[in-house]
Amino acid sequence: MGENEHRTQIENLSSNVDKIISYCNSLIEKNAKLTKENENLNIELNIKKERLIEIEKKYNDLKLAQAFSSPLSEGNKEAKQKINKIIREIDSCITLLKK
Repeated sequence: MGENEHRTQIENLSSNVDKIISYCNSLIEKNAKLTKENENLNIELNIKKERLIEIEKKYNDLKLAQAFSSPLSEGNKEAKQKINKIIREIDSCITLLKK
């Protein structure tokens, strides 16, 4: 192999290394962008989950209120059960406070 052939191989190798470095840099940038997007989506998802929990609580409160407003409704039994559960929890707290 002559000096020119070595030089050509070195230039080709250098060019390929530059291409690989450029490709790696673009992948690093893309990864950073996707990571940021993923973080934003996770934040949005958590906000939506909290909102869903809030809406479910309001819905359950509304169901309970409707059960009380209509003595003939099927939810009346459920309302009584919830009240009994709350009373038991209060009694339990009072017992603990007495100790």
